Formats: sequence, C-alpha cells, structure tokens
Amino acid sequence: MAKTIYLTKSDFKKARECQTKLYYKKNKYPSRLDDDPYLAFLADGGFMVETMSRALFPEGDTIGDWANPEKAFEATQKAVNSGDGTWFEPTVIHDSFLIRIDILRRKGKTLELIEVKSSSIEPVDDVSSPFRGKRGGITSKWRPYLEDVTFQALVLENAFPGFKVIPYLCVVDKTKEAGPASTYDRFRMTPPPEGQPSWRAEFEYVGNESDLQDDNLLSFVNVTEEAEEIRDEVDEARHELAKSLYKGRVKKIATAPRYQCRNCEYRLKDKNAGKKSGFEECWGPLAKQEPHILDLFRVDLLGGKARDIPEEMAARGDVRFSAIPPNAFGEGVTAERQKVQIANREWAAPVLKATLLSHPYPLHFIDFEGSRIALPYHEKMRPYEQVGFQWSCHTIREPGGPIEHSEWLDNDHAFPNFAFATSLKDLLGTDGTVYIWSPYELTMLRDVSDQMVKYGHSDPELSRWLNDFETSRGERVIDLCAMARKYYFHPEMKGSVSIKAVFPAVWRNNRAVRKLSCFDGASKGSEDPYKSLPALPVGDDEEVVREGTGAIRVYQDMMFGLAGQDPEKRAAYRKLLLQYCHLDTAAMVAIWWHWTQPKPKESPLRRLFRFPWS
Repeated sequence: MAKTIYLTKSDFKKARECQTKLYYKKNKYPSRLDDDPYLAFLADGGFMVETMSRALFPEGDTIGDWANPEKAFEATQKAVNSGDGTWFEPTVIHDSFLIRIDILRRKGKTLELIEVKSSSIEPVDDVSSPFRGKRGGITSKWRPYLEDVTFQALVLENAFPGFKVIPYLCVVDKTKEAGPASTYDRFRMTPPPEGQPSWRAEFEYVGNESDLQDDNLLSFVNVTEEAEEIRDEVDEARHELAKSLYKGRVKKIATAPRYQCRNCEYRLKDKNAGKKSGFEECWGPLAKQEPHILDLFRVDLLGGKARDIPEEMAARGDVRFSAIPPNAFGEGVTAERQKVQIANREWAAPVLKATLLSHPYPLHFIDFEGSRIALPYHEKMRPYEQVGFQWSCHTIREPGGPIEHSEWLDNDHAFPNFAFATSLKDLLGTDGTVYIWSPYELTMLRDVSDQMVKYGHSDPELSRWLNDFETSRGERVIDLCAMARKYYFHPEMKGSVSIKAVFPAVWRNNRAVRKLSCFDGASKGSEDPYKSLPALPVGDDEEVVREGTGAIRVYQDMMFGLAGQDPEKRAAYRKLLLQYCHLDTAAMVAIWWHWTQPKPKESPLRRLFRFPWS
C-alpha cells in the first residue's frame, strides 16, 4: 500500500505562491533558499519569539515524535481527549492534511489554535484590526499568515468535530518596550537532544519566566473574523491541491511562465549547474535563452499593469531581449534604463563622470552595519528598533591624494547608537562629499535622531549635525546606487544595481582598480572579492563574513552570545566584521574610480571585443 503523502501547512503556503512549486518542494528539488543566510537569520528570530510565547504557558507540554506523524497524532488525540491543557507542536491529521500547531490550548469544549509569527503589528486602538487596510480589506502582507492559520483551523475542526476552534495569531507588538526579562540575551540556542536529529534551531529561555508574564513583547490577536472571511477560498484551494497527492505520488500542476518567475527559488544560479532545476522544467528550452527577459531591469513594469510581457513572449517561444515588443516600453527613467540594458554593452552617461568630478573634496565613502530584530538587544528598546553597530569609511582628501581608512565597531554592552553617530560626526564634519550606496545610511541616522528624543539624550551639536546630514541628500550626501541606476550599466550586472553586482563587474573588467591601495593582496587575484574574503579560525572552525546578514549574526554572538565570553573568539569575530565592512567601502572607491578615470588603453584585438562606452 502506498504511503500517504500529506499536504502540510508549509506545503499549502508554498503552493499559494505558485501551484507548481508544490511538486518541486515535495520532490526536494534544489532551491536557492536551501542555504539562504537571511532566511536562516529570520528563522532564528522566529524561533526566539516562539520560545518567548511558550514561556508564557509554563504548564504547557511538548508533543514530539515528528518523525512518525501518525504516532504523534495519536499522542495529540490522547492529550486533547484527556481534558484541559496546553501543548506545543502537537500533530493533527485529517484525511491527507497534516499540521503541527505552534500552541494548542483546550478550555472545555473550545480549542485555541495559536500560530506564532515574528512579524510585528502596531495596534492603534482596541477596535481596528491590525491585519486590515484603510478600506477594511485584509492586506496583502498579512493574507498569507491568515490563510496559514485558517488552513490549520479547518484541519483541526475536521479532526476534532466536537470542539469549537478559535484561531489566534501571536505577533510581536512594536508598541511595547523591552524590560530585563525580554531582551535578546535572555535566549540561548541549544543543541538537539542526543539521538534526535535537529530539524530546526532550538532555543531556551534563560531568564525568569514569572517576570516574562508582565514583560513580554507579544500580542495574541483573535482572528476568527478574518478566518471566516477567507474560509471557503482556503478550503477549496486545499482540497484542489490535495488532488495532486495521490497513491504515494505527486502530480505536477502546470503553471504558465510569467514575470513572477524571475525570483523563483527554483531558478538556480550557475554554481548549481547540472542539478535538476524546477525553473528549467517550467520554462523548457526557453530557460537557457540569453539574454533572458527575466533578467531585465524592472521587468515587472514592462508593458504596464495590464500585460505580462514575459508570459506573452514565452507563449511565442522567444524570451530574448531582441524579441521584446517595441510597444512594451513605457516612458521615463525606467524605460531608458531598460533600453540601455537591451543594448547589452557597458554604458555610462556623460553626466555621470561630469557630476562626480564636480563634487567637492574631501570625498568620504561610508557604509553602515546595523540590525533590526524582533527581540531588542537592550532594555527600553522596542521590537525591530534600529541598532547601528559598525561603520567603515574610506576618504580621499584631495585630487590624487592617498586613500585613508577609518572604522568604528561597537565594543560595549550599552546602547551604541549615540557613540556610533558621534564618532561618525567627528570624522565627517561638515565639509566635502559623503557617498553612500542606497538610502540605508540616511535611514539609520534619521532613526538615531529620533532616538535622541525618545531616550532624552541631550547633545545639541550631534542633533544639528544629524539634521544637516538628513537635509543634505543630493547636495553633500550622494547615493551612488541611485547614480548607477540612472547612468551606468554593465552586462554582468544584468538587472541589478546592488553593489554586490556592480563591483564584481567593474573588478573583472578593469584590472587597474586592483592596484588601488584600499585592496589587500588576498583580494587582488580573485574574480569576485566578496567570495575571496579570507576565513579566520574561530575555535575549531574557520568562519568568514561575506554579506550583511552574516555580519549581524557574528555581532550578536560576539556581544550577547557564548563567543563574548571567549577573548580569542571575540577578537576573531571583530576581525571578521572589520574586514567585511572595509571591503564594502573599498568597493565604492573602486566604482567611483572606474567612473571618473580615463579608459584604460587597449590592444586593437581587445578593442574588437570590448563593451564600448556610449
């Protein structure tokens, strides 16, 4: 007899994005999300929020045995039928549907189903729903969460027909302030029990659980009304999906190629060449056509709201740039940028160099590392409030002058933002030009300005400087990412203007930038300096930080985790953070240099194959 293939709540959520993804998920196709550090970071935050929520129910019991769902469901049935109680991770099965509920409570003939999310709300009053927009409809942000809890409620109702089910969303409340019982350092990651495979991160609460009753950052919101509103739609969708799971096999539900496929996790990068690819199965031979329509900058805007140009092109059997209908382009900067990319050659508008050369010295290239997490690092902070823990700055004080480097990294367990901003003010002063890449730096300093008021931090000089910095965007503070979006393109960037796309393209195609003094020998021989950042020994392992999420995790462990108790590990983590942030601002210098310097001389043969400047 074929083994039952269950439709789980994670299956349902994935299939609501795209029905074809259910087939790829069930058959374990390789996905770009498999080792995504950002998703792992978010998951850890979610598990900590879940640990906080469980700590609010000290009477609760965990129902495990996840490897044997049928046996786990029997344990759930026995627990529920034995009387009132609270259970964590109980398994519930009905027909071909399987759920594991975050928290389940029985009160008489009522079952409270609590789905825990690390997403946040900002309640305004006791009447309006935080999950609805101004016109009263469920917002697109919250709809997947509400569909998830509705799916679970339907399965639970069917499995226990004698009970009334009340669904709740447990979410982070951004209006609450952290007390000593609810800060980040109250949670510790723990290894799985011996003999049990770790299917996810596990955390324990190391504070006083009785204090947490009054000092927690969560809100439990009854979503019965929202669940009833979408109940019929969710019920119909889950049964339709369940039809594709039959006699131990998964039937693929075909979906037409469309522009949303551009970010599909089953569209693998070159490093996964040779592995089975869901994207290639969906798109067939069209998947390998180059340059591919899905790599076009803002392809979602092509053709306007009424048309899906990638879908039209796929139906005609040609998704190359050359097949884009002439009437698909709109007007304005985005359309011009798309046409530049279609030319598929390096391009820089003359205004780019002229503008950069007009900026007054000294030139400062800055990059920040910061964190917004659900559980604050410090008391009195609110969930997802900004913390700036590091900056790097490369400075050129005069034309042709040397490249200087300055940096700052938090080394104190106190709230760091005011020291962060003061040290930056002392370096940048009020003269010259400050280059950033994206508005993140402006946003962080705006947050620091607001925090000065919130926390009563009196420093008139710093306050004036922050205000001047904010109002000087476009004058003294220049966003190089915005300039790249308007005035620069290289084919290797494809549709991206991320510094992680622009810098490697410049690095690989203008070897002269490698001679800049801001690059060390370890990076000069690599075709992608970010991938060549050296690993450092940390205990028995070697670690490396190559992206912002990794920087946050290392900072957290260094300041609030076990590494903070080991001087050698702490020193190694500091070095990891400093070398990563240094590279970001060095990359900005390299891009600026490439944009402002004369073209390197080329041999006649190379000139035949180069991408000319327009």
